[in-house]
Amino acid sequence: MTEKKNPAIYFEIPVTDMRRAMAFYERVFGFDFQIEEIHGNQMAHLPFNIDGSGISGSLAQGEIYIPSRQGTLIYLHSNNIDETLRRAKLNGATILFPKTKASDYSFVAEIEDSEGNRIGIIESLP
Repeated sequence: MTEKKNPAIYFEIPVTDMRRAMAFYERVFGFDFQIEEIHGNQMAHLPFNIDGSGISGSLAQGEIYIPSRQGTLIYLHSNNIDETLRRAKLNGATILFPKTKASDYSFVAEIEDSEGNRIGIIESLP
């Protein structure tokens, strides 16, 4: 029998200005980054805990990375979606989809980040 695993394991958020993007994600989500160059592209890795649930990724700057509202939509976790949306607006984000109950288990919202990407936010209910 094959071991079942979650199919997604990593993501990259395209950026055009790494310093601006890092400042945005630090202020809105409280992320710390580890910076590295991979294959000529600048990467700012988001926090990763091998024992944690979910996946992690990086802010990515390079010729092939083009920020967009179209394409794959990732959702970043928030303990308090109202506070995250408040910080996002204070840091120049546009609210694309307001806080909405998605199920009996979560609220969701969508923002446009500092680079022009559509980013989902999810808060799990207790």
